[in-house]
Amino acid sequence: MSGVLYEDIARKTLIAANVLRVKQIITGPNACHSVIISEDGQAWVFGRNERGQLGIGHRNCVDYPVNINTVSENNKLFRGKKIVSAAVGRNHTLLVTESGEVFAAGDNKLGQLGITALNDHILFETVASLGKEKIVEVACGADFTLARNGEGKLFAFGSQEYGQLGNGTDGQYIKGSGKLLTQPQPYPCNDFYFLLARKLTNATVPVKALLKRNVTSIACGTNHSLALDDEGYVYSWGFGGYGRLGHGEQKDLHVPRVISHFAGPVDITRASAIACGSTCSMALDGSRQLLLWGKWKTTGDGSAGQAWMTPRYLYDINGLELSHISGGNKSLFALALTEPTTIAWGQVQNGELGFGEDAAVKTATKPQRVEPLEGIDMISISAGLGHTLFLAKPGNELLQDLPKWPALPEGDDACVRCHKEDNEDQLLLCDKCDAPMHTYCAIPALKSIPSGDWYCDSCHPAEKQDEAPKKRERSKKAAALPSAKRGRTE
Repeated sequence: MSGVLYEDIARKTLIAANVLRVKQIITGPNACHSVIISEDGQAWVFGRNERGQLGIGHRNCVDYPVNINTVSENNKLFRGKKIVSAAVGRNHTLLVTESGEVFAAGDNKLGQLGITALNDHILFETVASLGKEKIVEVACGADFTLARNGEGKLFAFGSQEYGQLGNGTDGQYIKGSGKLLTQPQPYPCNDFYFLLARKLTNATVPVKALLKRNVTSIACGTNHSLALDDEGYVYSWGFGGYGRLGHGEQKDLHVPRVISHFAGPVDITRASAIACGSTCSMALDGSRQLLLWGKWKTTGDGSAGQAWMTPRYLYDINGLELSHISGGNKSLFALALTEPTTIAWGQVQNGELGFGEDAAVKTATKPQRVEPLEGIDMISISAGLGHTLFLAKPGNELLQDLPKWPALPEGDDACVRCHKEDNEDQLLLCDKCDAPMHTYCAIPALKSIPSGDWYCDSCHPAEKQDEAPKKRERSKKAAALPSAKRGRTE
């Protein structure tokens, strides 16, 4: 099902109303960057980028969505490929195509990209360590990655400090100086014999403990992992602090272990969906009721002092059937199944619950309705570190009442990046949508204005990326207007 994300795509919407049809929204509890996947299978990225996690060829943070195909190297890599899913960690990003190929960018110090070169990768590259496996889903912790193929087999790589890869070890070793270090794991492996087999045959090795299970969904917190199989059993492993693994103890697990609450004989007690916050875990049971465990508050029940060591129902919303759940760094979200209601709670500082600037409360220790979104049908929510993405069904008039970001300038002669009308001699005009942009605001920045066609990030055909921009010429319509600033009309 498709939706609309009312973001200003490359800020061309400052010139004319434009909506990008969005299929998926992706961020994560450890991430300050995000991915949008459009209906036609293209990926747009924005946010922090110090380690090149946006995969667009540089390390500058980006505060507006950029199509990854506007970078010529990415365009060649993804030509003819349709992106269908993605996942993001603290400083890394993975994309999955319709054919099951996986591509990664960003920090790879611990092998979380699945690439053997343990350095930053500022452009997307193929995750060769997955071999010919056709991957259908990926999930990212802070510094590790899980990948699931169409047969329900699980593969893991990256940091294994707490056993979050499920390969039976924490990968720690003592260096000559006596310092304890963690061995990077840039390819899927298991115990010594599986590792030996990989070295001899270059085979892709799945997580051994789940080989006989058909995994249907995966999720990651900062340093812990969850898996859901086709029978509704939930497995957890990794860092066990504050009970986030749901086994009644704060012990790290190096291999997946089924959570007893979801292993009963009655189907209704089994799980139908899973999600992770940074230090907690979530699941929906067979009747779409929410269960929660771990730590998600700073004080009171569910805090470090009173963590929930095993799955418990959240009675504040007990009886309400839910369609979707998402966990951020300190925020939690749920969507009601039978009514257009978005529910949020958490102790946050950046407005990520979406209650609004004029709301009586900005944070909530118990679930509350998100009033600005009341009456709007949501498809999904993706909660991140200090921010949240909401994907709404199109066609609801209430969407028009929501504030737009960024704020629209008074006129449409302004650069769609910096919103300024100065240095007009350095303004380029997109040959498709007429969006103006300063040469120095382009990515990469242009040193001069050569001749040739030029397209903004949103409209420009990737195959014409190397064509030189032309100097801005006013359209006939613009030239006919008086010198006063042009107003925007709806």
